[in-house]
Amino acid sequence: MTTSLLDRIAYVRPDRLRAPWRILLFLLAGFAASNVAVPLLAMTLPAASMPWLRPTLECLAVLFATRYASFTIDKRNWSLVGLGAGAWRPTTLALGLLAGVLAIGVPTGLLIARGDLTFVPAPGGDEVRTLLFSVAFLAPAALTEELLMRGYPFAVLRETWGWPLATAVTSIVFGLLHRNNPGVTPIAMANVISAGVFLAGVRIVTGSLAAAWAAHFMWNWTMSAGFHTAVSGLPFGTPGYRLVDTGPDWLSGGAWGPEGGAIAALGMIGTFAGLSWVTGRSKRAGIVSATSRSISSNAGAPLDTREHEA
Repeated sequence: MTTSLLDRIAYVRPDRLRAPWRILLFLLAGFAASNVAVPLLAMTLPAASMPWLRPTLECLAVLFATRYASFTIDKRNWSLVGLGAGAWRPTTLALGLLAGVLAIGVPTGLLIARGDLTFVPAPGGDEVRTLLFSVAFLAPAALTEELLMRGYPFAVLRETWGWPLATAVTSIVFGLLHRNNPGVTPIAMANVISAGVFLAGVRIVTGSLAAAWAAHFMWNWTMSAGFHTAVSGLPFGTPGYRLVDTGPDWLSGGAWGPEGGAIAALGMIGTFAGLSWVTGRSKRAGIVSATSRSISSNAGAPLDTREHEA
């Protein structure tokens, strides 16, 4: 049976679209949900609630696209993107949360101890409201970015061409998405790309996108709610005190925040090394999800389900 040129371009086999087309359909579904469904729904809600609710609405749009792509295009389930039942085990989520805190908290603490970052008084405010808003904004925003970067596109790239390419592509795109943030510097951009690699590593070694989400959220929340400093250059409320940069920008981050300094990269490297060791021991003991994989594995799926596209 002969196939047309169009079929050869579009399909790797009769029932399977090639990876780029599957990712494109996912992005189109997310774009449609975000630019049609979200505005329509927003029209029915009080305008004052939008700063609190819009990140969640945008997250739901990408979650819809993820479900559509995973279930309809790939005919799989949530496990494809690391959101199956095992991904939500408390120990797995706890590892993600701890990784996020340590990766940025330890470097920031060292900068404070060195005098490169200093706490100064700031006007008072409603601290509880500020904390709640930071959760309402940062938690869905982190999940949105994880779904876009290390969710369905990452899964498709990983199963098709392996984890190194999937990690490289999604991490570079992750960095480019932040290129217009206030206070961006070459070191900050390099660190964002490194953060993409770090979060991909969390996704791989735990087998859980939920763990990567937990790490991503806790990284940002530690910056915002704990240290009262900018998150990727974006300012948040700082009732009572704020953290100011008193050291060299290349080390302590400048206007971007501590995550824009060179020392943040060391925090990610050290934390990932510790996470890999802990998850390795935990997998052998059956404590973390059995869906986690060695970083040397080519894909998250069994070998016989991988594609090799020319």
